[in-house]
Amino acid sequence: METEILKMICAGQGAVNTEDLVYNLFSGDPTKLSEIICNQEKFVSCCPNGQPKVVARTRLRLCRVKDCPGTCRGLHLCKNFLFSGFCQFTQLRRGCSFSHELTSDHNQRLLRQHELESLSREELCTLLLQSDHTLLPAVSLNLTHDKSTLTKYFRLNSSSLS
Repeated sequence: METEILKMICAGQGAVNTEDLVYNLFSGDPTKLSEIICNQEKFVSCCPNGQPKVVARTRLRLCRVKDCPGTCRGLHLCKNFLFSGFCQFTQLRRGCSFSHELTSDHNQRLLRQHELESLSREELCTLLLQSDHTLLPAVSLNLTHDKSTLTKYFRLNSSSLS
């Protein structure tokens, strides 16, 4: 049942209303849901704007070591591939240094250990993005004066996207 909850949460961009989970998966019985979402390694309950929600999370991370021998506990997967299913670096002569195989033995073993093997790449992306802040691009806030008006703008640090 955890898998169905996880898939529903990922389909809802990482969070879903608690009452929607109860209605759609538990035939209106909230006690069964409470028993499952008390697993704080996988779920967090919150109440933004007075609306109870369940958020999914995981301890699984991407390995950040190029040419890792496979002894780590992180997924061997290209960040670009995870985000979009495509990596522009594979088109270059040099290629990409990271794996594009979610189904490799190493990755499948880790996904099974974390009970995430049934998630699609898109669902896994949603889960990892909200669980690992290092996957998010760096944002810098610059303040400028333009004709005596204070303007705030954000500049994405493009080096964090590769």
